[in-house]
Amino acid sequence: MENSGTMIVEPISGDFSVEGYKIIRVYRSWGYYKVLQEYPGVKVKELVVEPGKSLSMQRHKYRSEFWTVVEGTGMVELNDTKVMLKAQSTIFIRPLDWHKLWNTSDRQLRIVEIQYGSECDEADIERKP
Repeated sequence: MENSGTMIVEPISGDFSVEGYKIIRVYRSWGYYKVLQEYPGVKVKELVVEPGKSLSMQRHKYRSEFWTVVEGTGMVELNDTKVMLKAQSTIFIRPLDWHKLWNTSDRQLRIVEIQYGSECDEADIERKP
């Protein structure tokens, strides 16, 4: 199941805490993500997609996403249009845009994702069957 994963945590105090713990990595079938920073209405994540893996086709009702490729190459499908991505490529995903990300290389695909909106959490995901 796409939404199930393993969360690695360590006790901390201060920023980035979730009930007293810092989220280090959340593992998914495609790789993992880390929350780098979080403010009201904004969340910054690092996505690491393993070679040959992909995220599900999905959309968000309450947030937009801005992706910047840091390392690797991949492809994104955005509302039936496919675009190749490489280091320093950026893409903007509006609320309700269907999107899917693939790692098309033999190296990890590393992306910085900035979410903007009223609900920047994992509950705001609709997956296409």
